[in-house]
Amino acid sequence: MGKKILRSILIAFLVTGIAVILIGCSIALPTFDKSKLEIEYKTSYIYDRDGNEIMQFQSVAGEGAKLSEIPKDLQDAIVAVEDNRFKNHNGIDFRAIGRAVYRDIITGSKAEGGSTITQQLAKNVYLSHEKTFTRKVKEISLAAQIERNYSKDDILEMYFNRITFAGNVTGVKYAAEVYFDKGDRMEELTLAESALLAGLPNAPSAYNPRANPELSIERRNIVLDQMLKYEYITKEKYDAAITEPLQLSEKPGDDIKGMDQEVKYPYYLDYVLEEASEKMGIEAEQVLRGGVKVYTNLDPKLQDSLQNAYKDPANFPNNAGDGTWAQSASVIVDPETGGVLALVGGRDKPELEHTPQAVLNRASMAKVRPGSSFKPIMVYGPAIDTGKYSPSTILNNKAGTEFAGGYKPNNWKLWPKDKVTMNEAVIWSLNIPAVSLLNDMGVDVGYEYTTKNFGIPLKQEDSQRLGVALGDVDVTPLDLAGAYTAFANNGVRTEPFAIREIQNAEGDVLAAIEVKSHEAIKPDTAKTITRMLKAAVEQGTGTSARISGRDVAGKTGTTEMGQTGGNRDAWFAGYTPGYVMVTWMGFDQSDEQHYLASQGSEIPSALFSKVMSEGLQGRPAPRFDLNVSNKPVEEEKDDKDKAIISDLSVKLQGNKAVLTWSPVDVKDAKYFLFRAEKNPNGTVSNSGGIGELTKPGYTDTNIQPGKTYLYSVVVMKGSEKLSDSNFAQLTVPGQEPADPQEPDTPTEPETPGEQGGNGQQPGGGTTTPTTPGTPGTPGGTPTTPTVPPTNPDTPTQPGGGTTTPTQPGTGGENGGGGDTTQPSNPGTGT
Repeated sequence: MGKKILRSILIAFLVTGIAVILIGCSIALPTFDKSKLEIEYKTSYIYDRDGNEIMQFQSVAGEGAKLSEIPKDLQDAIVAVEDNRFKNHNGIDFRAIGRAVYRDIITGSKAEGGSTITQQLAKNVYLSHEKTFTRKVKEISLAAQIERNYSKDDILEMYFNRITFAGNVTGVKYAAEVYFDKGDRMEELTLAESALLAGLPNAPSAYNPRANPELSIERRNIVLDQMLKYEYITKEKYDAAITEPLQLSEKPGDDIKGMDQEVKYPYYLDYVLEEASEKMGIEAEQVLRGGVKVYTNLDPKLQDSLQNAYKDPANFPNNAGDGTWAQSASVIVDPETGGVLALVGGRDKPELEHTPQAVLNRASMAKVRPGSSFKPIMVYGPAIDTGKYSPSTILNNKAGTEFAGGYKPNNWKLWPKDKVTMNEAVIWSLNIPAVSLLNDMGVDVGYEYTTKNFGIPLKQEDSQRLGVALGDVDVTPLDLAGAYTAFANNGVRTEPFAIREIQNAEGDVLAAIEVKSHEAIKPDTAKTITRMLKAAVEQGTGTSARISGRDVAGKTGTTEMGQTGGNRDAWFAGYTPGYVMVTWMGFDQSDEQHYLASQGSEIPSALFSKVMSEGLQGRPAPRFDLNVSNKPVEEEKDDKDKAIISDLSVKLQGNKAVLTWSPVDVKDAKYFLFRAEKNPNGTVSNSGGIGELTKPGYTDTNIQPGKTYLYSVVVMKGSEKLSDSNFAQLTVPGQEPADPQEPDTPTEPETPGEQGGNGQQPGGGTTTPTTPGTPGTPGGTPTTPTVPPTNPDTPTQPGGGTTTPTQPGTGGENGGGGDTTQPSNPGTGT
């Protein structure tokens, strides 16, 4: 009871106060000018990062609609949701204003509008969109004057033709054309379609059905609820409309005036309009028709390079069986300033016009699972930054490891070792070590870094899920690019933004965006992560992203598509000094007919290389600063941890193969060297041991021209096997002899109680190099190191050796992106 009395007193007080203000401030109130109700279209100018004009844009007067052309359902829908007492007030609904101000006082905000349709028209024509009480008073005064000069039907007609539904041309006819191809046939709009259009003016970008279909349906249903509440429709019509599926036209029609303008950089302009509205409070209509000057961070050379690449289908995954295009989005950011240098939000078919804000800008709007490209943000960056872990930290990699709740992630393929270093896990995008590390560090630690330090919004429940380690969250390409600025900017995360400032025609600044940055991780952490991600590009999963003459670091990412063996999404997040580029590829709606069948992150990785090579041509190519000031973390290690060999390499000297590797810090350790011949079809043969060594290094003189050899080292201490090394590959130039002789295969070194056995390459095939069995176990089967699939483009390691594994993938000889997480079941990421 007390609350009702308080509310009544507040409303009475507020109404009285508004009346006093109206009288007392009449001199300061704006003059009513009827001519302003006629839409004025001025030319706006867009400038690049250097202040050069890159676009002129004049919003064209769309065809106005007579009120008689607008379906009654659509008229009723607007009134029901925006101003249900429209026919009963004189432009100001004091009840609604009282409720709005009361709620603003109670909540301490200015979120409640309370504006009538007439007030909205006044605001749209005469005033800025700032939420202040002064503007509200001016709005009320103008609304009252509009009501005195026009009929309700005139006001409603002007509202429909002046309000922003979306895009660069105002008016309901345009909106009907953009979304339903019914601009010249509005009488064919269904009740559900009319309700959807009526829901747009409240927040055109947020409720854009192409960008946010689920949100637009929710808003449509709210409109239908209001129509039922105020008895504009029957329950029968309501039930039919609320279940009607959303069916948008494939493309905007071209029979409405104002829909045929070409824009040089359409997706970048889309994002400028989005940012102006959401960050600066300036609506798209004001930018497009208000004669303003918009100064941006756009880099024309990079934008042109990106757009040209998007015109070539060869740069993207194959189309689906029904011809649906695989989609993509890319963004390039200056990591120091946060400036959005280039942006493309989708692949447009040449025959379709791109209407600004009428299509989905995937770069800023599409939330997709990032897969393993998320690991540096959620796992490795935070782990290094805590000071408790280093690239040499040994991580669990045992297949079948089960975590709390029965979560059992898988690697992209069988891996020969149960333990790996963090560096190796990053380079080859192994999943089990990433989850193991997050589990050891604490999901809450990774969550805190990701949300607060790297600036990526996550749900609260993500703070308890290990699957987040493998990118089982939804992010936009722009989100990910913002996070990666911390790695590329010495630990400082910078907020991406496109607009520097907006001026009016006289040069007065209407709004501006300042650089926003903060330290996300320590400088040494950023350098350490960069060192590992650079290695991932040079020899691991990201080799397709390499650029001749430039340092590149980056991380691939894919997500699995159910049991298809293909991928739902493919990512590459990479950077070179001064530039961060993130690319996503996939289908807007993934299902068993729409997925990346045998392709993965090698495609977005290659796009990075192509776009940045062209866009940065002729510009300086500085190197990464990888000098870490602090000493690496010293950790207690057992003999197995100390026995890791990851730098086995081989090079040809004359007619000899010279092998080198680093010594292990284990007393009485011995090295057992093995060799196999790699056949042209990828299988191996003649696998056997070369001998037992007490120190690193060996020269193999028994090699033949035209053959390819694989070498590996097994570290033993007494009868205990400590570790398997990486594989080193050498191809001897020349032709094989006409009658090749089998090389002598040295007998595998005997170990107490057992001879070594053979194993199989994953997925079938011939035997791989054998390793000693476990001494002391008679008849035991030895552990066999597995040879990862070969890659014709495998880079040479320092010292002349080559690395055999390709980019890990889910199948196919070209790699499949290979670092995947299963979106439908976070517990089965591979």
